[in-house]
Amino acid sequence: MTVVDKDVPAPSLEAGHPVYRLAAGTELLGEYQGSGYQEPKYLLSRADGQVMQLPLPLYRLAASLDGRDAGELAADLSAEFGQEVGADLVSSLIEEHLRPVGVIAPDDGALDHPDTAGLPVRSDPLLALRYRVGVLPAGVSWRVGGILRPFFFRPVWMAALAAFVVVLVLIVARGDLLGQALAGLDQLVHAPELLLLIYLLTIVAGTFHEFGHVTACRYGGARPGDMGIGLYIVWPAFYSTVTDAYRLSRAGRLRTDLGGVYFNTVFMTGLGLLYLDTGQPWLLVALLGMLGETLWQFLPSIRLDGYYVLADLVGVPDLFGYLGPALTGLLPGRPTHPKVRELRPWARRLIVTWVVLVVPTLLFYLVAFLVLLPRVLPVVWRAFLDYLATLDAALRSGDVVTSAVGVFQLFLLALPWVGAVLMTGLVGGQLRQLAVARWGWAWARPGAWAGVRRVAARTAVGCLAVALVWRVASVATSTPPSAAETRITSSAFGVLYVGRDAAPDPAAGEWAVREQLVAFASATKAFDRHGDVLTGGRELAVVSCVVLVGCLLTVAGTLHWRPWTVALPLASVAAMGPAVTVLAQVGPAVVGAAWTAVGATSLVLALRPPHGRHRRRRGSVPRPPWVMAGLGAVLVGVATAPLTAVPLAVGAVVVLVRVGRRPPRLRQWAGLVLGTCGLTALAASTAPALLGSPGVALPDGEREVLLLVGALLAAGALVLRRGDAVAAAGGGVAALAAVPMPGADAVLPLLIVSSAVLGALVVAALTRQPVSARPHPLLRAVLAVPVLVLVVVGALLLPAPAVDPPHRALAGGLTAPASPAGR
Repeated sequence: MTVVDKDVPAPSLEAGHPVYRLAAGTELLGEYQGSGYQEPKYLLSRADGQVMQLPLPLYRLAASLDGRDAGELAADLSAEFGQEVGADLVSSLIEEHLRPVGVIAPDDGALDHPDTAGLPVRSDPLLALRYRVGVLPAGVSWRVGGILRPFFFRPVWMAALAAFVVVLVLIVARGDLLGQALAGLDQLVHAPELLLLIYLLTIVAGTFHEFGHVTACRYGGARPGDMGIGLYIVWPAFYSTVTDAYRLSRAGRLRTDLGGVYFNTVFMTGLGLLYLDTGQPWLLVALLGMLGETLWQFLPSIRLDGYYVLADLVGVPDLFGYLGPALTGLLPGRPTHPKVRELRPWARRLIVTWVVLVVPTLLFYLVAFLVLLPRVLPVVWRAFLDYLATLDAALRSGDVVTSAVGVFQLFLLALPWVGAVLMTGLVGGQLRQLAVARWGWAWARPGAWAGVRRVAARTAVGCLAVALVWRVASVATSTPPSAAETRITSSAFGVLYVGRDAAPDPAAGEWAVREQLVAFASATKAFDRHGDVLTGGRELAVVSCVVLVGCLLTVAGTLHWRPWTVALPLASVAAMGPAVTVLAQVGPAVVGAAWTAVGATSLVLALRPPHGRHRRRRGSVPRPPWVMAGLGAVLVGVATAPLTAVPLAVGAVVVLVRVGRRPPRLRQWAGLVLGTCGLTALAASTAPALLGSPGVALPDGEREVLLLVGALLAAGALVLRRGDAVAAAGGGVAALAAVPMPGADAVLPLLIVSSAVLGALVVAALTRQPVSARPHPLLRAVLAVPVLVLVVVGALLLPAPAVDPPHRALAGGLTAPASPAGR
């Protein structure tokens, strides 16, 4: 809740008075009932649901804003309060108190220049749930509250609470609670599927808890908002928006606060009855855990249900806002803070007592965290590595239950550290604001750090790019070879050391990459720098990875994508073991993808709009050198990896259909049609033969992870209608890789590259749109959650170690000084 101060600075003397009216969606809620203030407070709700607390003069002024000017408003207020109120004072109140919080409709000038209008002030309370995402919109919350409304009928809730007490008594009377609890823990150790079931029960119970809040909110006469999930301090938390409950009486607000706990008792009653009926010990463990979680909700030191219960009992919405004022008044020789003096005596005593208890508690938590962090972090890291090893074995053996439990446990293990990093940044931001407000430090102002943040973000992206290339290079020295790699590297090595006639021939579609590897090794002496032929040949794959990453960064900079648009795909590819394994293996697809990426980047540079007065006119030809270089690189890429023609043909067909609605010049139209037909014919003629020869060696499970990620991103891009041609091409690659033929694995490098590009496009599209224009949170979750889970699973699939290459002896013999081929 935002508090608007009633102190008025000196009025501004302006000639003429504009007319004022409330912003659309602003609602006057009336007096704050059950208040702990000596003077009554009044509530006003903004269109976005933000509730503000106003003194009576400002509230009466807001109620009078119906399109009249300041003079008419001043006359109205003078008649109501019985004292003279000037028009300049009214203008000052509106401009300095009401307009900054976003409850005044913009004037015509602001509508003509929307960039000059500042964003309305939002409350930023201490220890609030800042990192969250909505899942169920307000309309669903309203319907859920209507369906579950009978739970708050007096006979129903009295019977429900009585049943809860009876069930607990029966469980205690059954006896041997400790023995049953230990037996339940033993069950969870030996049956991981039960642990997964407890996790699911916890999620359902948390959702049902939030249903209790929104149902109580609607039952009292308020309108609940959205529900979702977030990260509160260092642990995950469900939330429900019930800010509109401030319009209710104290009893209605307390009902809303306790509605979640009440629904917890209903859920635990059912779980307890199930335990009494089956006698399964693991159900008792789940029940005891939920009971402890429910009791934890009554803790008033942080923003849990107990905090809001205490705040509504006292009649002060934001208790944390009184930490500083109350502590200041407790210092010897210091008078009571004015903010504390405005409270009623009983409310003042309760809040001061709460502050005296909470501040040491929070300091204890902070000190304990800082002291334990150096000791706990190594333990957590070792546990993390153990989990990785266990999960890798479970994933490779197909143990779905153990894999799912392990992924969830890793998620829970990582969340506290993510929360700690976020909390550190939050505390740093609060200290920076304090420094600006107290001492006026210019270097601590938000604008002063904008350049530093940009440099830090770009540095982080660069570090991720280096990390990806480094991991690919590391895997290239350790992963076992595929059949295609053995053919290509042996043939290239033979050309260099025994001649073309004696060198073994590569398979169909591998001649171009063989010749490029020969040229690369001849220029860089790649085979001479390593103890085996395979590692030397894989240098070309590492160079191709460098080219791919560089092209992605170039396109991102050209199109002005935000840093995390590129950071997320780079981090995902670097983390996934199957992805780096595929990129580390030299083959036509990796090298061809690099050439195609160079061509696509050149075309993007050719088509980018110039700035300033040299803007290109409609219909003019864009930068012929860049276009020719781009087309040439694409042709080399298709010649290197003929299967690249398949996604290019699919994307070209989409472009042809889209451009066909507005045909360009005949010359451009003919070139586009001929190019599409040529790519389609090439794809149709080469794909069947190339898919028949084995390519990259990858287990089925790892291959399926890459396929699912690519298919999901292609489908998401098509649904979001962002980059239709690229999405169609990515879908074509995924379909090609899913073909049940030996050579389908050879397409996997193209699939990884297209997935990274599609991921960047999807993130860029979502982050560039305003919040109101973005897809529904459920649609975003349907796309993001499976992709995130698959990326985590891919990260747990570590690259397989290599065995001794079968041709190491051959390479050693050929390169030995005594051999005929030795140099």
